[in-house]
Amino acid sequence: MLKILSIGRDTLSRLAKFADDALPMESCALLLGKEEFTTDTVHDFVLLKNNDQSKYSFSVHSRDLFHAYQKASRSGLSVIGIFHSHPSLPWPSEKDKKFMELNPIVWLIYSTLNHKYSAFLYSDGIIPVQINSIQGMRRSTSLGNKTTSLTF
Repeated sequence: MLKILSIGRDTLSRLAKFADDALPMESCALLLGKEEFTTDTVHDFVLLKNNDQSKYSFSVHSRDLFHAYQKASRSGLSVIGIFHSHPSLPWPSEKDKKFMELNPIVWLIYSTLNHKYSAFLYSDGIIPVQINSIQGMRRSTSLGNKTTSLTF
């Protein structure tokens, strides 16, 4: 079964800018939206601080995750995806694959090398997800704290 991530063109542009501005570090965000059968539709996103401050990994403070999940709940949305950037091609690293198993939602990866997106899901292995860019988007929220406690 083909999984589809439906996401606004302006959202993709804003996430790309966020990633490019974070260089040389990886950036990360949570995608908020609705799941309907094979399609996950992004309605909002929450920009997060990469507490690792690393070119090759990211982690998010549990307080930031809590606030993001609260925002999703207040908005009647779910956390449907994890966004992060790579300084290489947009393919899951070995570390990503491990955490994709623990977080079986869509992982949207942006390459700051070639400025392209790819999306994946873990279901008995890495499965490519089709990205459909659409018009329209809601606003984003930025969260950031200093201590790392959860890692993706």
